[in-house]
Amino acid sequence: MRIVLHAGLHKSGTTSIQEGWRQRYGDPATTDSHTWYPPPPPGPPGHHRLARPLLAAFVDGHAPDLLGASVSYHLRGRSVRQSMADVVAAAEERGVGTLLLSSEDFDRVRPEDTAGLRKVFGGHDLTLVLTLTRPVHRWCASWQTLVRHGMPHYPADGAAYLLEFAALRPGRLVELTEQIPADRSLFRLVRTSPYEPDLAADLAAAVGLPPVAGSPDAEVLNPSLGVDTEVVLRMNRAGLAMGTDEAGQQVLRRLRGDGFSYREAPELAARYALPQALVEAAVAEQEWLGAATVLDPHDVLGTWTDVTVPEWYATISRREAVAPELDDLDDVETMLWRARQEGFAYRKRVERTTGET
Repeated sequence: MRIVLHAGLHKSGTTSIQEGWRQRYGDPATTDSHTWYPPPPPGPPGHHRLARPLLAAFVDGHAPDLLGASVSYHLRGRSVRQSMADVVAAAEERGVGTLLLSSEDFDRVRPEDTAGLRKVFGGHDLTLVLTLTRPVHRWCASWQTLVRHGMPHYPADGAAYLLEFAALRPGRLVELTEQIPADRSLFRLVRTSPYEPDLAADLAAAVGLPPVAGSPDAEVLNPSLGVDTEVVLRMNRAGLAMGTDEAGQQVLRRLRGDGFSYREAPELAARYALPQALVEAAVAEQEWLGAATVLDPHDVLGTWTDVTVPEWYATISRREAVAPELDDLDDVETMLWRARQEGFAYRKRVERTTGET
């Protein structure tokens, strides 16, 4: 059986690709060649729940940005959900010709994961597909994503986390091709402006998948927070929210009211400045990709080292919303004290609950 594994990267149109493939190939009966994209459970259209148990980064809970996902994984229990091996076996039983899998979580693969991936995918023809956007776009969009999930750091303060989340560390692309045991790798460079509406169909064609008549029009599934990103950041820092979950969205609407007014804050420029490590990573990636076989229909590689940031990012680097409630912060030690008490209480409750069942 042929397996096509789309492994991100983050912020490269992955959600649109996953939704497009889900709608086109969610039922193998719709294509003559039995191409199948196993429908995920309700929620995000990617195969994240299948990927995470295979990746140490999500299981051990050491990475701060993955702690929530790690806790959720352990609370669900390993026997509750279908495994990746189950899906591969089911595809074989159904006589599927090409199994499509997609999760940007695979871009957090580590060397210790390779043996497990080989056990799951071994014996099949595995194609690794990576979609990439310009490094500066990955930096800005990845920071916004982490803020959506509760990150309290300004970009410069959280540079180490951003470089890891956005796979910007020099040599990371090589590591991905080595640590995911594929028979071949395909790199597709993605244009971010204007948005590529046919990305899912174009990527499917690139790996030889059959077209499906009447496939739905693509749309932007993760619209940008824009200048509200800095408001959500300050909500996180004030302990009023954990990103843009339902409670966080309610806080954001309450603070916004009839609309924000803004104050100039030139001192913020340093906290949004792009680090030299990002510039160096962009140069290294451009050189490596230039020697590799890539699909670049929009000549994105020529602008790979462009350090022009999106307008929303440039705007919030010089001004911020007036929201007095977000200015009254506890000191860091007090916030840590509060968080540890809360976490300890919840942990004890979970231990009692799981001990009773």
